Amino acid sequence: MADRLKLSNKWDKRVMKSGTVLNEDSFGNFSDDTHKLLLNARPYLEKVVLGLPNRSSENRIIYIHKGTARVKINFIPYELKEDDILLIPANYIMLIEDYSTDVEPWLLDFNYRNSEEKEMVGIETVCLHLDGSEKKIVNYYYTLMHQINLAAQRSYDEQMHLIMSFLYFIHQMNETREKRNTWEKVSRAKQIKSEFVNMVVTQDVPQLSIAEYAKALNVSENYLSIIIKNETHQTVKKWIEQKTETMIKLLLTEPKNHTLGEIAEIVGYSSPPQVVRFFKRRTGMTPYEYRKLKMAEKSRIGK
Repeated sequence: MADRLKLSNKWDKRVMKSGTVLNEDSFGNFSDDTHKLLLNARPYLEKVVLGLPNRSSENRIIYIHKGTARVKINFIPYELKEDDILLIPANYIMLIEDYSTDVEPWLLDFNYRNSEEKEMVGIETVCLHLDGSEKKIVNYYYTLMHQINLAAQRSYDEQMHLIMSFLYFIHQMNETREKRNTWEKVSRAKQIKSEFVNMVVTQDVPQLSIAEYAKALNVSENYLSIIIKNETHQTVKKWIEQKTETMIKLLLTEPKNHTLGEIAEIVGYSSPPQVVRFFKRRTGMTPYEYRKLKMAEKSRIGK
């Protein structure tokens, strides 16, 4: 990794110093035993791979400089638009189904020389949409590769160092997005947990089904169940039952001396027997036994 950082830093400095940006006038294609750089790749797409499955023996980086394209990589669909970049490992099946008339793809094919370089490529397709600063850097990388290929004496090592640096930059972008997505998921999970617990604690009348809470929080029942279990180490059902049990206990000990019918209506049950069965399962006592026990305890305390 330290060597890769040195490699990346070397080229990042040169990339950032480069003041030129590729434009339509500088388009040119290059191919040799080490890599293929197509800055005018549409004719290649039209004649070679449009509508036909294509398994490249090289690793491939496609940058959509302009326009849109619809492709499948190992049968997984991708809707590519301007400023999208796609990293495809070797031997993956690519099918280009369609593209816009103004599409301008920049294509880089290359092979690795050793296991370390192979590790840099990875084993999964990477698809990213570039922001403004990332777009400039990617543009500079293609510019430098184009300049190296135009040189009278091309250095194979220099070409591969630049390509490896480019790969490192792509993976850095991907890792940043993965961390951001993880943080957003964690943040959203904590928000849902907080809202759910607040609803359970503050509502006078508990909702008796997961579906009601899921609807109120605008999430699926399964997602809510997973979040609450992970965040609180208790199921949604346990939260609901704890609140319902607490409500019944409070109502049984209030001076108003509620009937079981009144209690059933308050906590959302359709009949007194449902209250009795639920309370017996939770506490081992009937509501009558619990009320009698608590009244006896109050009487002893009052003496």
